[in-house]
Amino acid sequence: MIENFFSGLPFFVCLFWLILFILQYKQLDPAKKFFTFFLLTCTFLYFSHAVYFHRYVYLYSLIESFYTFCSLAVYPLYYLYICKLTSIKQFNLKSYWVILPALILGVLSVMFYGMMNEVERISFVEYHFFKKTDGLDSLSFAEKAQEVRIIATKTLFIIQLLPVSFFGYQKLSHFNREVSNYYADTENRTLAPVQKLLLVFILFAIFSGTANLLGREFFIRESWLLVIPSLIFGSMLFLVSYIAYTQHFTAIDFSREADNVCREETEAETTSNHDTTILSSRLKQLMEEEQLFRQKDLHISDIAIHLGSNRTYVSNCINQELGLSFSDYINQYRIGYAQSKMTDSRVALSMMEISEQSGFANEVSFYRNFKKITGTTPNRWLRQHASK
Repeated sequence: MIENFFSGLPFFVCLFWLILFILQYKQLDPAKKFFTFFLLTCTFLYFSHAVYFHRYVYLYSLIESFYTFCSLAVYPLYYLYICKLTSIKQFNLKSYWVILPALILGVLSVMFYGMMNEVERISFVEYHFFKKTDGLDSLSFAEKAQEVRIIATKTLFIIQLLPVSFFGYQKLSHFNREVSNYYADTENRTLAPVQKLLLVFILFAIFSGTANLLGREFFIRESWLLVIPSLIFGSMLFLVSYIAYTQHFTAIDFSREADNVCREETEAETTSNHDTTILSSRLKQLMEEEQLFRQKDLHISDIAIHLGSNRTYVSNCINQELGLSFSDYINQYRIGYAQSKMTDSRVALSMMEISEQSGFANEVSFYRNFKKITGTTPNRWLRQHASK
């Protein structure tokens, strides 16, 4: 009973999230719509796993080709989901080339099984996947070809893990850098949860690769060990789906918001303020004298408009001259202002009031940035300062 539960756990996790995404499909953004297809693939993949571990040989012999496709397609599909999050480009047929190897091997598997009769197909599956027979006396062309395809599937599964993880992480990092160079407040506007999860996803991929090398027949022989991969895969799939479900900011939102201020920024632009020295001096004045950092929901376009420049020049000035992202640059001023208010004996303000006056969107953002910049919490910093 316990073995049956754990063999189906990842499947039921995928099915739960798939139903939830399908019920809201019309209201979903393009990235979440694509994630629905990722979930559909995972659902069938882990349905196949459940069939295998329940030892339904006949049924498994019918769906093993689809299992081959899904097992090879799941990581490339997650990479394409990341592409949807980080880009406004529409997918065309060429965009799906990453799942072509999975499609080819899946089709070959269907062809080779189609060349066998039912008895040959079941005998082949019993031997190669369930080890129920001692061996096959003589192999037909289709059986030999299918053996090669099985080896190719295991090899390709391992090979694709590294590029999918590497390029996926690069895309997320690049997008998050763009966001932190545009917004002062990046709360709920980055893909940081997805990026952090991708690191876990890489560990998940390594575990998948290890399990793939061991072979599922290893877990059939030692059925109690099935608890470990089932819990890992089930938990990971739940986290991946939960973060995708709660991720509401994508490249489309970023582009739409940036484009809305593009015309105003262009109209205010003057060629005289592209000089780095002039920009640095005027920027410092804007922060220290006019305290523009106290404006809530501040964008780099707001700075560019005040300076009569554009966000590319301003961003380059902050990044290259000061070695900071726009977000870090603004929040350093905000934290400095907050510290001055915290130590001002003439006023007695709450932390909420201080965070609001400093320009932060909320207390969560204030505490997070205070800890990031000073290495400690506001209350602890205040106690340390008061003791001197």
